[in-house]
Amino acid sequence: MDLWLEIVVAIVLVVLAGCLVPLLLQLRRTAAAVQQLAEGAKADLHQVTTDVHHLRERADGLVDLAEEGLMVPVAIGRVVTRVTRTVEDFLGRSTLPWMSALMAGLKFVKAFVQRPHGGDAAKEAPHE
Repeated sequence: MDLWLEIVVAIVLVVLAGCLVPLLLQLRRTAAAVQQLAEGAKADLHQVTTDVHHLRERADGLVDLAEEGLMVPVAIGRVVTRVTRTVEDFLGRSTLPWMSALMAGLKFVKAFVQRPHGGDAAKEAPHE
């Protein structure tokens, strides 16, 4: 009986080794492929981060240009708003009847100038 047990154990070990060796070889090839993929992804990631950095620098430059270009119009808008409010306050305190009509006309002109320009946005083509 001992001989048959030894033969069965030997056969099981041979079959197990016959299955494990190809499995281990396949795991070795898979590990090598994963390592190559990781090295390629590392190079790609470096390129992506470099591109994002350059895009951020260009966006910062564009924001700086926009700020410089809008400083004068914003200042003019503030001055016009202050002057308009001063005139409105002055005309609103007057008791003359023609002043109230003039005040209503100025308010209409102000509302007309400050209206949103939504029609232009619909005509623009998307930049994608």
